Amino acid sequence: MNTSQKWFYGMATGLLAMSLIGCERPPEQETSSDNKVIEEKAPLETTASEIAKEYADNSAAADNKFKDTTFNVSGTIVDVQKNSINEPYVSLKGGVDPTKEPQFAFIVADREKAFELKPGQNVKLQCKGLGDLADAPMAGECKILE
Repeated sequence: MNTSQKWFYGMATGLLAMSLIGCERPPEQETSSDNKVIEEKAPLETTASEIAKEYADNSAAADNKFKDTTFNVSGTIVDVQKNSINEPYVSLKGGVDPTKEPQFAFIVADREKAFELKPGQNVKLQCKGLGDLADAPMAGECKILE
């Protein structure tokens, strides 16, 4: 299997995994020992470039920071695509490696809005990190904030 075939199968696997993530979850909350909410934690604020750089520098450390964490991310849309079951996702400019741009899939309520997004447009999303899938940072359950 040549390198481009490996890349294609890796991307297809990652996109399939992203397509299976569709549940909406509330923001992370801190709870006391009796499970009462103490306060809502504000999501981490970051950019697609910061995510791409952290994954390029050390993907294991970046997974510890972003995977299974809700964060707000801003960036410039490079591409709007749909996965194998016609759900939209966007790639945001990371600047490290154009073949490994961070990718973001949407909650059901924002999918129609996502199809209206355009390359070159700046966007801010709230997402849950999925980690380094198919050799690219990915997130799901994204809501469009602006």
